[in-house]
Amino acid sequence: VTPQAASQSASGNFMVQVGAVSDQARAQQYQQQLGQKFGVPGRVTQNGAVWRIQLGPFASKAEASTLQQRLQTEAQLQSFITTAQ
Repeated sequence: VTPQAASQSASGNFMVQVGAVSDQARAQQYQQQLGQKFGVPGRVTQNGAVWRIQLGPFASKAEASTLQQRLQTEAQLQSFITTAQ
């Protein structure tokens, strides 16, 4: 596997979404636990009746993909890459 060239984007548009729950406090606690375990920042955003748990931002999709692979391998977590809004 050849790593893709990192984008020089300073905005960091890519996020890895690890879940969505209906309880804001639970979402924030989960985001903090994962952020500490994997050493990455994150955020919780509201989307209608659910709170999305996202880690990042990352400057490139390749960086986000690296975290996505770690989440799968180390925590057996399914996730997907999205763009920050």
